[in-house]
Amino acid sequence: MLFDVFQQYSAGMPILATVGGLIIGSFLNVVIWRYPIMLRQQMAEFHGEMPSTQSKINLALPRSHCPHCQQTIRVRDNIPLLSWLMLKGRCRDCQAKISKRYPLVELLTALAFLLASLVWPESGWGLAVMILSAWLIAASVIDLDNQWLPDVFTQGVLWTGLIAAWAQQSPLTLQDAVTGVLVGFITFYSLRWIAGIVLRKEA
Repeated sequence: MLFDVFQQYSAGMPILATVGGLIIGSFLNVVIWRYPIMLRQQMAEFHGEMPSTQSKINLALPRSHCPHCQQTIRVRDNIPLLSWLMLKGRCRDCQAKISKRYPLVELLTALAFLLASLVWPESGWGLAVMILSAWLIAASVIDLDNQWLPDVFTQGVLWTGLIAAWAQQSPLTLQDAVTGVLVGFITFYSLRWIAGIVLRKEA
């Protein structure tokens, strides 16, 4: 009985992973757009350059809206991938084009989650790969847009790998994972330091 339930659950995992990937991909679009703005606002506030009339944003507020007409996006227009297809890539209110990047991020995340569920269907490492994929997708697009990579994303990748190894859900031992983290940390921050000298700005 329990074996049959487990088989049914395992058989449905690719579908659940794909749907979950679309939902997480939609959230990543919010992170990709808002997190750099949040950091700039924090820096401006720290230096006393934040205009008193400018409202602060976070990942939850204000609600998602069209960047062109500022209209709040309706729930039915915020369904991952499907809404973009049904709206033919345009805002319902002002007909401005919606960037293809939004459905691409959602689709890429869904594919990453699907592959993880197929390759590691009965392993905690599959879940870790999904989390790592989400970190890396968000980090890559933010870096592509802004030419800088917030520490929270690199640290998120490192900690996800370490926790997976500590929980014995990784193909690497904890010792190997720690060694990899140290090498990656030193390499990344060395490159960042060199780039800062060459570009004469924080890299």
